[in-house]
Amino acid sequence: MKLLNFEFEGTHYFGIAIKTYAIAFERLFAEGDNQNVLASMMAYLENSPESFNTAKRLQDKAIAMIERQETNGFLALDKVKILPVLSRPTALIDVGMTPRHVIQSARVLLMHQFGAFLGKIATSIIARKIKKTGWVRPYPYYKCNHLTVIGDHDEVSWPAYTSYLDIEPELGIVIGNLPGKIAGYTIFNDASARDIQFPEMVGSGPARSKDFERGNGLGPFLVTPDEVGDPLNLKVDVNIGDRLFWKGHTSEHAAHPSEVISYFQTIFDLQPGMIIGMGTTPDCTGLDNDVWLLPGEMVKITYEKLGTLHQRISSTLPKLEQSKWKYRPELEKFQRK
Repeated sequence: MKLLNFEFEGTHYFGIAIKTYAIAFERLFAEGDNQNVLASMMAYLENSPESFNTAKRLQDKAIAMIERQETNGFLALDKVKILPVLSRPTALIDVGMTPRHVIQSARVLLMHQFGAFLGKIATSIIARKIKKTGWVRPYPYYKCNHLTVIGDHDEVSWPAYTSYLDIEPELGIVIGNLPGKIAGYTIFNDASARDIQFPEMVGSGPARSKDFERGNGLGPFLVTPDEVGDPLNLKVDVNIGDRLFWKGHTSEHAAHPSEVISYFQTIFDLQPGMIIGMGTTPDCTGLDNDVWLLPGEMVKITYEKLGTLHQRISSTLPKLEQSKWKYRPELEKFQRK
């Protein structure tokens, strides 16, 4: 199932996406249904598996209605405003589970920070260490800003302190009230300020480089595990306007989501509404490729079976502070004089 929050004519709905339709669960309820378990996305997560079974039955009902052309009250998916899967996740956690992204991004990050020669040496050391030790526990992770989440077709802000804004397409695990905890998957875009990231990574961890306003995108759907199948067998496509085209694959994750869940349960209890990013899909960021976003560009992140998350980079930039990285002439009009 593809579950979604959406808005139409100023009213918020929780429902299901089927073919070209967005269908509110309230349109499908019959007498005797426990409507409380599908009152919202959070209610769904807190009341699984009952909520899953109820939603599955209502999906079957909706499919039969579509086949009979009884679609009164069903809305066109492209006519509604799709909202974030959760506007206020219980927590938003990012775990680094893609070694090749770590190696590639370290090379570019260190090259810009210290120059090509020192960057190459440091990257070689990191790559050898990863090859020697593998990707073993404890897994590296950090907490993200879960209070300013944005959704499909929303705008990513551009902070004044960066000239190198970037995206990070990730497979997002959505936690529910189930024995295995995984209620479904979504697309997570962890926008990042790259030219201030290195000092934070060698210090107390990501802060301004990750936690800025409107920098965490989630959506468009929560797709249940039965529909996703193997989460480590999904193609990834990223389009940056008509200028950049990147491809990746979730097979590059160093562990299965179930292993990541087991790891976190040794640290704290996972609560419904938590979302865990599995780490950046290699080859799908500016940092992997050393090419960079421009103001106003439309970013399209597509994960096979999960849909496409559209996010526009802000075209209204504040006056930018001087970057420690190479000057970008294409941003000249936004630079502080």
